[in-house]
Amino acid sequence: LDSQSSLSQLVNGQVKLAVVPLYALENVFAKAKLIQLAAGLSYNAKKRFLQKIEHEEYGYFELMQADMNHLLSSANISSDKQFTLLRSGSDFDANSPHLQIMLCAEGGHNFYDNGQHFGQTQKVIDRLLYFKLPQSVRLVYITITHLSHSEFCTHAFGMKMLKSNAFNPQGRGLSNLGKRFIREALSTTNGKRILIDVKHMSVLTRQQFYALRAAEFPDAPIMASHMGLTGCSWQRKPVCKYKYDKKEACYEVTYYRQPGVLDTYFNPWSINLYDEDIIEILSSNGLIGLSLDQRILGCGTPAKELVSPDEFKDTDFAPIAEPRLHQLRVEDYDDPEEVKAWHLRHLCNHILHIVKVGQPIVGDRVWKQIAIGSDFDGLIDPINYTTHAGAFKFLFAGLVEWLPRMAVHAGVEISPTDLQQLVKQVIGENAVEFLRRNI
Repeated sequence: LDSQSSLSQLVNGQVKLAVVPLYALENVFAKAKLIQLAAGLSYNAKKRFLQKIEHEEYGYFELMQADMNHLLSSANISSDKQFTLLRSGSDFDANSPHLQIMLCAEGGHNFYDNGQHFGQTQKVIDRLLYFKLPQSVRLVYITITHLSHSEFCTHAFGMKMLKSNAFNPQGRGLSNLGKRFIREALSTTNGKRILIDVKHMSVLTRQQFYALRAAEFPDAPIMASHMGLTGCSWQRKPVCKYKYDKKEACYEVTYYRQPGVLDTYFNPWSINLYDEDIIEILSSNGLIGLSLDQRILGCGTPAKELVSPDEFKDTDFAPIAEPRLHQLRVEDYDDPEEVKAWHLRHLCNHILHIVKVGQPIVGDRVWKQIAIGSDFDGLIDPINYTTHAGAFKFLFAGLVEWLPRMAVHAGVEISPTDLQQLVKQVIGENAVEFLRRNI
């Protein structure tokens, strides 16, 4: 493992604008040996930092503030690695020689009021409202849950590397705290609106959020920051079988691979967007940022997913006949360059699927609602074509080559005269315009 989105890599990748998450490392991660090894930490470094998180000597809000302060103090770290923090999307300057960033927060746990625990609702809300003050750093959006248990809502299972019941989804959708938090964030009567990101929400949580937004904040666009797609409807998942696992205290679902265009696949885990999610987000004038994680994009065989027993319904997970799979010959993908192209085709597959699902609903506007949400700040296994932010500068040429070739097979029409502009929009311009319009 290596850095994927350091300041140097962002600059080398010719990135003009990045949305950078504030994140307090969750206790369950601090306990994990894998995290210590991945970070290359010595025993003393672990004792100074990870062990203090593990023993709850640091609170999550304190850690998030330290993360923010460290970032702000690094703005002029060297002449060739400067960045500018923007307070509004309208402040973005396309001609600036420096990287420009805006901030978000990943995980509602960052706002807990009692160290690493939730105590009083109003104290949590007060910490949210702090970021809505005119003098405070602006947050573009908040992802209200992450990979472990949250007091805000049920999360979608997303951890296969580490074993702990803290990673297993529990509960049923949005809690009262979650609903209050969302209302305060989206309100424009208490300061500038902070958008809500649906990443990491369980499918029931997402459905409940869509209903709340439509009823109370119909003008608020939905943010989906670093997503993959399931390639199917939530009414017909590619379920092979399921069972209740007493040890995990969850239902365990085994999926078939979900075929995409040409030789690509989708990952049908519910952490990814179903077709109904795509329609909901696009109809809200929202934005879908696509992850560059191999697993999320469907490059591998999907692992078993865990589902909260309070959200599980037999009728939602009825097994189906195995889909007709692509006939892939392993020897065709031995060449590293072929693997890189195959991974890139998975990203193209996702772009085209969004267009195919969304175009009948929102027309050609769909091309302006897709962006890159790499997830390079996380411990991901990125597609081989773009393994870190420094390789972003190569993404344009790759998409220009493969999108039209795959579009023919996807039934999506792309005019040759529009191709390069559409790719420019997806890899940068769409995100800029979304921020200018909404933040």
